[in-house]
Amino acid sequence: MQKAKRFIQQMNPKHFITAMGAAPAACSQVEPLETPLARVPLVAPVADQAVIANTVGRGPVGATALAWANPSTGSVGVIEEIDASIDGRNGCRGFVTSRQSLDGITRFNGFACPSGDSWKLTDR
Repeated sequence: MQKAKRFIQQMNPKHFITAMGAAPAACSQVEPLETPLARVPLVAPVADQAVIANTVGRGPVGATALAWANPSTGSVGVIEEIDASIDGRNGCRGFVTSRQSLDGITRFNGFACPSGDSWKLTDR
């Protein structure tokens, strides 16, 4: 440490200022960032509605406290009730769930019906 102090004290102030002034100029040049977008697969985030509908479809009728999470959006929730008696003939299920996201916490009722290999939320 003493050697560094002596070196700085012995330096000609004119050279020290010149060296310090040159450093920011060398660091201030911005190079464009090039990323090959063609190689990066772009995957659309899965909507919370799709995650909720599929969780309701996989869950047993009458289930309570069935957790769901959507890693694409960061939302989580708990399906409080799955009821097939509302429209059971079509395979649809009514449910009550909560949803916690960056927007806040909400609770709502909905209906999920089979749709091919997955489930979809419907208007009943």
